[in-house]
Amino acid sequence: MKKVFTTLLLFGALILNSQNINAQCYSAVQLDGTNQYMHTPFANYTFTNFTLEMWMNSANFVPNEHYISIYQNAYLVLGGWDGSGWFDTWADGLSPVAINSGTTPSTNAWHHVAFVYNGTSQILYIDGVAVTTSATSGSVNNTVSFNSGMAIGARYTLGTQYSNTAFEDVRIWNVARTPAQLTASMNTNLVGNESGLVAYYRFEDGAGSSTVMDLTGNGNTLTLYNMDPMTDWIAGPFGTAQSTDVQSTCGPLTWIDGNTYSANNNTATYTYVGGAVGGCDSTVTLNLTVNSATSGVDAITSCDPITWIDGNTYSANNNSAMYTMFGGATNGCDSIVTLNLTINSAGQSTDTQVACDSYTWIDGNTYTASNTTATHLLPGGAANGCDSIVSLNLTVNTVDAAVTTSSLSLTANASGAQYQWVDCSNNFTAIAGATSQTYTATANGSYAVIVWGAGGCSDTSVCVAITTVSLDETLLANQIHVSPNPTTGEFAISLENYAGKITVEVLDIAGKLILTSSQEILPNDALAFNLSNEANGVYIVKIHTSIGSHSVRVVKK
Repeated sequence: MKKVFTTLLLFGALILNSQNINAQCYSAVQLDGTNQYMHTPFANYTFTNFTLEMWMNSANFVPNEHYISIYQNAYLVLGGWDGSGWFDTWADGLSPVAINSGTTPSTNAWHHVAFVYNGTSQILYIDGVAVTTSATSGSVNNTVSFNSGMAIGARYTLGTQYSNTAFEDVRIWNVARTPAQLTASMNTNLVGNESGLVAYYRFEDGAGSSTVMDLTGNGNTLTLYNMDPMTDWIAGPFGTAQSTDVQSTCGPLTWIDGNTYSANNNTATYTYVGGAVGGCDSTVTLNLTVNSATSGVDAITSCDPITWIDGNTYSANNNSAMYTMFGGATNGCDSIVTLNLTINSAGQSTDTQVACDSYTWIDGNTYTASNTTATHLLPGGAANGCDSIVSLNLTVNTVDAAVTTSSLSLTANASGAQYQWVDCSNNFTAIAGATSQTYTATANGSYAVIVWGAGGCSDTSVCVAITTVSLDETLLANQIHVSPNPTTGEFAISLENYAGKITVEVLDIAGKLILTSSQEILPNDALAFNLSNEANGVYIVKIHTSIGSHSVRVVKK
């Protein structure tokens, strides 16, 4: 039975007329061996290699018949002129030029016969079996002197060697068909567009037709000569047309046989009785592919809520939302998409800063006081690519550099700090030992204090002018004697020319009062003091009289 591997696109093209159920199925022509033949001018093909094949049925295989005779550019013949009825060939230019089958097929039966040249051998096949193989040299002659076209059932001269034979499914190739290719397609209808196929005749034109269509589209149409178009068309070996219905679905398919198929199937068949051209039955084979819906994951990482393809807005991680895209898969089926969403948060950090007096931050603002509320946004500044929000934690330390003046004493307002008094008039030179909160000027001048406060911050006060140190005070300073200085603990104070009340205060270097004493004194009297119980170091001795005050540094060691 002949198969047709073509997609059945329109079942409506089948003829389903019940009146044709018992009609003749035309797929062959019968020649009488007297003067009937078929002919086409044929095109000029180059036959480096070739294959001539056909189905034939002869009542007697009489000698001197021509079955296929090509005399157009090349000279190739498949015939039976041997006295025994064997098949004989002719290929002009090859050596040997002719071979024969060496056997006779049965009469009154259909046989598949093929003549092949593959470049090294000529081969004759009968019913798919190689009955003759002959090593061959040379090449096919291709010349314009061969110009009579192609004849089926007669010699190329069209006037002799007629054949009493029925023909079906004649194929002319300019390539050598392999044994596997021959056996695979000998019982199967071709489409007509196969590579190397230059002429193809199925003989399905039917009663009333005086031509046989070349199904390759190359235009090598055969014309029937000396034949009756109404009686010489007969049923061939392949009276049932076969076709394949190629279907691809995304779900179960209810087919023309009324059955529902939910899995791939290439075996189901259905027969349209009398449905083919010429009234033959048409058998359709199902070739079904059932595709599945595809699935995929849409992985998204975002810093903000997203509106997804389902139209919903998601502001938190989600790996369960699904959306079906109908017909969205490459195979035409649905595509099911699952969301895999990760929402990253903006980065949070704190910028801790300690500054003296003021601080200019990344937001461009200058802060003169401590601040824990200012924030600044850095777009895309976080490690995850999201924004980074920075909070300020600023401590601004300030130093009180104000000075209070009392007579000759200058006192820094800041307590618990470090101090250094300087002489503004002497290029701000530090005054040796003047590191207490209070400094008493011993001479007129301009003085300031450097104050070190919290966080290592410092500031210098404005310069303060002292102009009230009198001449008597200067004289007082010149007549005060402290000895011994340095001392190990005990020391005495005397004044050369002063008589009257005197008050003495002894302070440590930090300004702490150690002892005080007030009494009357005469010139050159000595007042004794004892620092034996105090730590070694520098002490300030302040001497107050009715004519002024003066401070003296005493070193205990």
